Amino acid sequence: MIRFKEILLTDKPAIARRLAAAGIPSCDYTFVNIYSWRHAYGTVWAETGGVMAVRFELGAEGYRGYMLSEQGDYCRIVPELMADARAEGIRFRMVGMSRSGAEAFCRWADGHYGLDAEGRAAVCDTDPADCARRGSECFAVCDNRDYRDYIYSVEDLCNLTGRKYQPKRNHVNRFESMYEYTFDELRPSDFAECMRLEREWQRRKESAEANDTEHRAEHEAEMSEEQRAIAEALAAYDELGLYGGVLRVDGRVAAFTYGSELTPEMFCTHIEKADASYEGVFPMINRCFARALAARGYKYVNREEDMGLAGLRRSKMSYHPVAMQEKMTVAALTLREIECRDLWQRVFGDTREFVDLFLSDVYKPENTLVRYADGRVAAMLHIVDIKTSYGPTGYLYAIATDPASRSRGLASELITEAVALLRERGYKAAMLIPSEPSLKDFYARFGFEDREYRIDFSEGFDLGTGDPEHDRAMVLEIK
Repeated sequence: MIRFKEILLTDKPAIARRLAAAGIPSCDYTFVNIYSWRHAYGTVWAETGGVMAVRFELGAEGYRGYMLSEQGDYCRIVPELMADARAEGIRFRMVGMSRSGAEAFCRWADGHYGLDAEGRAAVCDTDPADCARRGSECFAVCDNRDYRDYIYSVEDLCNLTGRKYQPKRNHVNRFESMYEYTFDELRPSDFAECMRLEREWQRRKESAEANDTEHRAEHEAEMSEEQRAIAEALAAYDELGLYGGVLRVDGRVAAFTYGSELTPEMFCTHIEKADASYEGVFPMINRCFARALAARGYKYVNREEDMGLAGLRRSKMSYHPVAMQEKMTVAALTLREIECRDLWQRVFGDTREFVDLFLSDVYKPENTLVRYADGRVAAMLHIVDIKTSYGPTGYLYAIATDPASRSRGLASELITEAVALLRERGYKAAMLIPSEPSLKDFYARFGFEDREYRIDFSEGFDLGTGDPEHDRAMVLEIK
């Protein structure tokens, strides 16, 4: 069994060396993020077989994630990592991988991994002869757009030239005409005031009346966790090799930012906070810091992910990234999940990566109902928790029956079971979007009314039709 240990500041040389050798320009591959967010994610690390593994506890998503340094024959330690996850009764998954790393893993799996007829994992040095399923088909392999890092040209952010940057120039010009300001390198004497601004930023973010919708939470942890992460980083500012800037208006901190080096040419901005009551303050701190980075010789800046937040995505896209850094995920599947994917693709024709993304980031075993025929999944229904004006709502998604098993009432059984389950859980409504108009009469038999309720799928996985104008659901109020 791999023996993981806590992340200490003294571990920086060893961990940072491994991260740099991996050659992945991702914000996840910075010691700063691993160290400062270690309490939020229970982050620990280990070295075994010439490979470094970093482990994250992602309780809200219900899994434990592993990030590898991708040096040498790293797949040799995968069985140990799987055993580590299995010991806690949770699904194994690797996160933050490069596409080449994910492809290397799939090659390993094709030769060394399988599931027997009972769904037990079989890992050996040769092809498992008695596996019901084998190889990379036993995993969900995908790249989630929500977690891709935004890479920008430092020169573009410095100059803001061209029509596409006209709105940013207008904001900067407005700021410069309205305020007496200074921009300086962030120093320890600024830390207390920066933390004050962070607390105010968090209060503004949580205010129902806030109109700063483009700069909401950039992390998935709770408010106190983000404050702690910033405090941890500032407390070890020099030891972590951080560099930042502070923007003052009339001597008062209006914005601050900091980050660390990813490569000699690329800097990673970890935090950018500002008092939005100053008009144009975000474009201003962005441009000022970009000019400071240019003076230090950086050509690119990684400004991390948007977490699937629609407002934050619009904001990040408005600065026109030159590239998006992929972060592949590989998650182990059960036999039932593999069969659900097979059924999904047969019925709906979606790509494997699309279905894998659902299985990796949305799917919950307790929210999936199935029926079997001839020992295989013949019908399925997925419940996705959403928030609507009705209250807690269960969205019924990807209802499918194998063509060979239709006219047996399997879908009807699943819908009836799903509604009963939602009622038992105290949900207020069930919703679904028929894949075609002719199905409305079928769903009406179960009490679903054609109210054309508009569901917004602009954040996270798109559970809709692909056209927001057609994302209008039938509704069953649960009483």
